[in-house]
Amino acid sequence: MTATLQLTDQQNPLAQTFRVLEPGGSVITSVGVFFHTAPTISDPQSSIFLELRPVAEGGFPSGTRFFSQTRTSATAANIRAVANTEFSSATEYKFTFRSPIYFPENTEVAIVMYSAASAGAYRVWGGTLGDFVYGSTAERITHQLDAGALFQSSNGTAWNADQTTDLAFKVYRAVFQNENSYARIEANPPGKKRLTENPYTNKITDYPSNPLVFTGGSNVLSVIHPAHGFNVGDKVVLSDLDNDSADIINGVSVASYVGTRTITARDAFGYSFNMDESADSSVRGGGNGLLASEQYGIDNFSFNFSPSTPIATSTFVEGFLTTTTSLSGTETAYQPTDNVPITPNSFLKLNEPHVITSVEQEQLRLSGNASMAFNVWLSTDNKYSAPSFKVDDISLVTATRMLDDVDSAGALSTINYVAETAANGGTTASKHITVPFILEDAATSIRVLVDASRPEGSEFTVWYRTNHTSEGTLISDKDWTAFSKSISSPNTSNYSQIGYSAPFTDIREYEFNAFDITSFDEYQIKITMNSRSQVKPPVFSGLRTIATA
Repeated sequence: MTATLQLTDQQNPLAQTFRVLEPGGSVITSVGVFFHTAPTISDPQSSIFLELRPVAEGGFPSGTRFFSQTRTSATAANIRAVANTEFSSATEYKFTFRSPIYFPENTEVAIVMYSAASAGAYRVWGGTLGDFVYGSTAERITHQLDAGALFQSSNGTAWNADQTTDLAFKVYRAVFQNENSYARIEANPPGKKRLTENPYTNKITDYPSNPLVFTGGSNVLSVIHPAHGFNVGDKVVLSDLDNDSADIINGVSVASYVGTRTITARDAFGYSFNMDESADSSVRGGGNGLLASEQYGIDNFSFNFSPSTPIATSTFVEGFLTTTTSLSGTETAYQPTDNVPITPNSFLKLNEPHVITSVEQEQLRLSGNASMAFNVWLSTDNKYSAPSFKVDDISLVTATRMLDDVDSAGALSTINYVAETAANGGTTASKHITVPFILEDAATSIRVLVDASRPEGSEFTVWYRTNHTSEGTLISDKDWTAFSKSISSPNTSNYSQIGYSAPFTDIREYEFNAFDITSFDEYQIKITMNSRSQVKPPVFSGLRTIATA
């Protein structure tokens, strides 16, 4: 046994390779190194670092890469506490990694140590083939470490192997019990959203400038905030970045509408609540600096998760969700949906709408508990390995639908109802509009074939509008006309004959006809969608249309 192995600065590291041989691999938690001497000074420059690095082709330690989260360090004072000129178990210093790492069976690993201390300041114990065993004058070292070698380097990238010497070290691995355990992963509440995404007022359904709708003589304030996720009775928190609380807007102080407010009405485009004062007149206001809390509706989602599962290990994920109410539905909000089996990395379609709540609803509705959480169950039948995952690598993708069943004036609380016959601004929340089709020859009829699934409680309507370009008008200025849903001639449709179908999967062909239309050479199609449940939408897989003379 010898004490002549030297550690200099990080440009002159010392490395020792070894191989993980355990069938199924092992989880390494720490490495013990036996120290002979350590510097007497105590400053950051005298610290010593240890890493586990990959072994490159040819058996050399990597000069540039280390395994994630496996770098650890120690101060000179810590090493001096164990360093001794006599080799014993007391001279071991254990470098424990913040995050243990799994190595598969037959993986070669390099222990790499370096320091910015002066040459010779650190000395570690090792063994050289042919030398006497420490403490003996008769027994010599006759056997080397299997599948391992000692390396030194002058620059940290080019390595020289010492085929006769090995570092004195211990590798510690985790030992696992055959028990099911789980890690709890909770979804963070959504943050505040800036209500103005454009510095100007465009369509009323955009996120425009001045998202507040005041009504003269009333203390009811409506806020344009599409896809907000709230229910009546929920708490919403508004902030104003541009105005002080004492500033007056339309006869009311900013303090009368910012802060925590209780929602009294809602629709797809926003919500309403009571201010502390009444407005002077009916105007849009608020400027560009408004922020509001919000919630994320969930109709389907994907829990993206890529664990490491060595041989004889497994994972299982179950979800704990919270219900909400569709925009035009009668479901009960803020009820638990527990123990939902989750298939990671695959979208799960829910039978009821759910929600990730804001912090305010966690306190108001859920006793401070998270509205969406997952238990990741970990199981192993392997003593030296277990499944693992990185929390930072988990992601959650959610989707919701702005789908309502509004078909009359007065049914909306935030904005004014506009019929879908209007050229622009129809207030059905969900719709599809094609590009205008321009014909070479004029036509007088339109046939539309739609491949769709229509679950119970959902409906859709197909619309058309036409234009004759020679008139010098724009088709965007023309009103819409709904196709008949009746089987009666001449504008026949099979819509009323096709019953409800299974959600998403049962696709059927719907036919719509309109004859004897005033001559046109340009036309456009629109489909509006309605449902009492946002998890049961009409779904379309094909749209075909033809115009004939």
